[in-house]
Amino acid sequence: MHDLFILMAITPLIVLAPYVSRVLKMPVAVLEILLGTLGVYFGLLKPNANFSTMAEVGFLFLMFLCGMEVDLYVFKQMERKTLKKILSYFGILYAMASTITLSAHLPALYIIALPIVSLGMIMTLVRDYGKDKPWLNLVLKVGVLGELTSIILLVVVDGIYLHGLGADLIKTLGILLVFLFIMARLVRIFRVLFWWFPRLKAFIMPSNEANQDMRFALMLFFILVGIVAWLKLELVLGAFLAGTLISTFFPHKHELFDKLNDIGFGFFVPLFFIHVGSTLDLHLILTHPKFLIHAALVMACMASLHFFSSFVVFKGELKSVKNTAMFAMSASMPLTFLVTTASVGLRVGAINEETYYAFLLAAVFEGVLFTTSIKILQRPPKLA
Repeated sequence: MHDLFILMAITPLIVLAPYVSRVLKMPVAVLEILLGTLGVYFGLLKPNANFSTMAEVGFLFLMFLCGMEVDLYVFKQMERKTLKKILSYFGILYAMASTITLSAHLPALYIIALPIVSLGMIMTLVRDYGKDKPWLNLVLKVGVLGELTSIILLVVVDGIYLHGLGADLIKTLGILLVFLFIMARLVRIFRVLFWWFPRLKAFIMPSNEANQDMRFALMLFFILVGIVAWLKLELVLGAFLAGTLISTFFPHKHELFDKLNDIGFGFFVPLFFIHVGSTLDLHLILTHPKFLIHAALVMACMASLHFFSSFVVFKGELKSVKNTAMFAMSASMPLTFLVTTASVGLRVGAINEETYYAFLLAAVFEGVLFTTSIKILQRPPKLA
């Protein structure tokens, strides 16, 4: 069968997902995962290597779009008091996750998985409710640091399981630090260049009929992904950094952001989520309830950690139980990065298939439960 036939089967699911999402009141990303699972179960999809490659491009494009929501100077502009609270929040999360993981003799990957905060679903909430909500504005800042932390930890985990605790790991971490140092120096250099030569921005990324701005953005995306691949680091690092560079130096290019979001969320990102769903064997899940129980425990543990940390650190700042609860729920559904962590963990042998299924199902449960709960809490009170 020609590889293009898989696209013929997938594209109707991509088109169908938003319509069904509106009817079922379910997040589109969660529904796309479910459609991928059902597609394989009923024989409509037959995944192959090329489908996996296209899905990986879709995921990297999603990380590119997430990076475009991050300004590299956001922490410089942030109040020191807020930054300290965010760092305290993550300190509590990782301390509790480490305690649970070690005491329950769980795979070490749980230390990364349980505290994960990701921008993927947070950006969905931002599109639905706007950045003016205090709890959502705060969770967006937390998501930026959480995403960066998760990316670096995944690179470290990948290095540990591929190279072990030896010279090769030190070499990998050294390459990572040198790469980040060089990127930081380049950012400073280009910041000065753009300050002295403001027209340089318009020359690099003009607005014209040839879509030169989009061509430059996509070139930067693929170049940075290629560089980190050559350095044998996690590809997500290159994709995310490409997005942050665009948002840092070209924040005025609103039409570019809109075009890239339309391309990403119109095709590449749904393709990734459908592929994730296609990796789940529905028959195996239905015949082994332990997968569902395991997933429910993961979800409950993640939610408990975030709720506890949120009320300890941010209740005073958010000023109400309702706002703090919505903040905690927003931080407790790291759909994209929990899927990524599960995929990386399975690939390098850090977790088994049951844990992989548990992480993916927990991501789905969180997406449905918490987005629905937030929607209910956001409804205006009924007049008597």
